[in-house]
Amino acid sequence: MHSPTLCAVPIKTLRYYDKIGLLVPDYRKDESNYRYYTQEQILTLFIIRKLRALGIPLKEIHQIVGNRDSAAMGKCIQERLSGIRQDIEELNNQYNEGRMLLDRLNMGHNTLDPQHPSWSTEEIRIEDIPTSTVLFTRRLKRNYKNTDVSIDRWFELFQMVSRQKLRVMGPVILTYHNNPLEQFFKTDCDLEISVQGNETRNQPEFKQFGGFRAVTALHFGRNEEIIQTHVKAIKWLNEQGYSVAGPISEEYIVSPVDINNEENHITKIIIPIS
Repeated sequence: MHSPTLCAVPIKTLRYYDKIGLLVPDYRKDESNYRYYTQEQILTLFIIRKLRALGIPLKEIHQIVGNRDSAAMGKCIQERLSGIRQDIEELNNQYNEGRMLLDRLNMGHNTLDPQHPSWSTEEIRIEDIPTSTVLFTRRLKRNYKNTDVSIDRWFELFQMVSRQKLRVMGPVILTYHNNPLEQFFKTDCDLEISVQGNETRNQPEFKQFGGFRAVTALHFGRNEEIIQTHVKAIKWLNEQGYSVAGPISEEYIVSPVDINNEENHITKIIIPIS
C-alpha cells in the first residue's frame, strides 16, 4: 500500500476521482478516512495526470483507464493534439493581428508626436508602392458619401477574410475607380476595398496591388475633410510635371475601426503617377 502523497496529487482531487469512480482506493481507514492505493493504482494515477495535462476530459479518461484500450487512448490523444494545433493557430492569429494593430498605433503616435513628427501634414512624398496580394471586393456603391468611410463594405471585407481563413497583414485600402476627386461630388462611386492577406490564392477575390510609383500624402483627422489633402496632393504633382496614372487609393493606417477618436485617424493617400 502507498500513501497518495507520494504522487503529489491534491487530496481534494483524489477525493473527487474516488467520488466519480475514476480511481477508487484499494483500502480506506474508517477512523481517519485515509486512502491507500496499490502500486498499479499509483501507475494509473500517473496516466490520468498525463491525460489531464493534455486537456482530455475526465469522462474520456474514465473510459480509457477502465477499458485499458491503448488504441482508444491513441485515438483520443490524436484528437486532442489536433485541437491543440488549432488552438495554437488561433492564438498565433490573435497575436499577429494584435501586433499589427499595435505597430499601426505606434506609427500613428510617432507621426503625430509634436516634438518629433516622422511625417508632417505638409509633406508630400514620391514612393514606390510594393506589390502585394490582396483580397478585395469591387462594385458600384449607390448614394456614396465619403464621410461614412463605407463601413458596411469594411465589414463585408472582414467577413470575406474570415471565410477564407486568412490572417490580415496590413491596413484596409479603399480604391476609387473614378476620375480624380469624383468620389466627392458624384452620388455613385465605383469603389474597391481590399486588404493584404497572409496567403496568395488563384481565386477571383484575389489580385495584385501596387507595383507602381505614386505621390503619397498623409491626412490626419476626420474623413469628411480628406478632400483637402487629395486636392493638395494633386495640385503638387501637377506642379511637378507628373500625371495621374491610375485610380487613387486611401490606406487607413489608423482607422475608425481601430480607435474612435477622429482626431487620431491617419489615412495615407496614394496617387499613381507617370
